[in-house]
Amino acid sequence: MIWHGGSRDGVMARFLARDWWTSSDGTLFAQEREFDCLSGILTVHSTWRKGSKKGTREHRLRLYTPTRLAELCADAGLVVAQAYDGFSDRPMRRTSSEMLLVARKE
Repeated sequence: MIWHGGSRDGVMARFLARDWWTSSDGTLFAQEREFDCLSGILTVHSTWRKGSKKGTREHRLRLYTPTRLAELCADAGLVVAQAYDGFSDRPMRRTSSEMLLVARKE
């Protein structure tokens, strides 16, 4: 089994409560983020504006630590054998914002 996603430790090491940028077509984007450390849920409020057009969106992500995912795998009869820094051959580190876990049946 292979699992790929955000790493709570790495994402939180680089956490920005808010930021904004302008895309190459002139659209202004702004994001505000909140993190609930008990649930592990990151909420992102996004707004955009280009000329007279504008919009908003909100999404939520649950972020896991590699330790918690290894526990969930163990509950399902799997053993995490390897942990990588995203889709690279580098081992996962505390500051890795992505993780790719390789698990096998126990």
